[in-house]
Amino acid sequence: MAGTAPPDVSVVIPTRDGGPRLREVLEALRGQDTRRVVEVVAVDSGSRDDTVSTLRAGGARVLSVPAPSFDHGLTRNEGIAAARGALVVLLTQDAVPAGAGWLEALLAPLQDPAVAGVYARQVPRPEATALTARNVAAWLAGVDEGRVQSLAAAGSWEALAPLSRYHLCCFDHVCAALRRAAWERFPYRAAPFAEDLEWGREVIRAGFSLVYEPRAVVLHSHDRSLAYEYRRTYACHRRLYALFGLRTVPRARDVLRNTLRAGLGDALYAWRHERRLPRRLRALVRAPAAALLSNLAQWRGARDEIGGAPAPGAV
Repeated sequence: MAGTAPPDVSVVIPTRDGGPRLREVLEALRGQDTRRVVEVVAVDSGSRDDTVSTLRAGGARVLSVPAPSFDHGLTRNEGIAAARGALVVLLTQDAVPAGAGWLEALLAPLQDPAVAGVYARQVPRPEATALTARNVAAWLAGVDEGRVQSLAAAGSWEALAPLSRYHLCCFDHVCAALRRAAWERFPYRAAPFAEDLEWGREVIRAGFSLVYEPRAVVLHSHDRSLAYEYRRTYACHRRLYALFGLRTVPRARDVLRNTLRAGLGDALYAWRHERRLPRRLRALVRAPAAALLSNLAQWRGARDEIGGAPAPGAV
């Protein structure tokens, strides 16, 4: 894809121990139906497997940052600064573009100079659990209807409720594209989490638009451990309060009530939709625990942000 000509597009991928999924990503990038000159720039933070050699064999330029210094915002700044394209695609190492038309679909909305960034639709991988697949499909970057997000259409920022602010500024770095000129005006800030939401808030409040483009699809889903999900949800909800004043579980007593409702509902959903008995049985045990930890993390995240507790590192 990339030759000696200056690239039209730079694909920037933060990596660490990418494994076989990274090879799928690189193969999908090579298979795009485009006339644009595309370069791949990876920022690796201490991979211990064959990630770096895989990237170089695939024609990528590789930058290295020490693992302890990885930051979701600043590390992406390093990758974009080293990239040469006027358009930049930000992709995670496990988000596999689906189809040869992915890149052109993702970049098309950037023809409008009022659009600062575009983000893609995520669909669950075939092996995902029933609950994971349902949650991905319900996420703002999982629905099949596109949208344009702009403050001009939504009204004044001050008049918006916290949840409306969050929806308005949604931007997801699992797979996104932006104009370099927009990044030069609004570089990413240091962020342990949700650097994409913070950037979305900045460009929206400056009068630009964001576009959700469901025709650009990536395969992306995780069945994570309960411990990791807790840490991730906690970090997310600290940031949601800091950025938008959003508290999804405002009181401690809401934790138990929400857990009872969500845990039972999730267990029943999994029982009805999982095809294999071992996965059904596992969901019966996991769903109530996951609901409890999720609600606890949402409550504690906002509470600790309000109270000024020290923030954890990058998740």
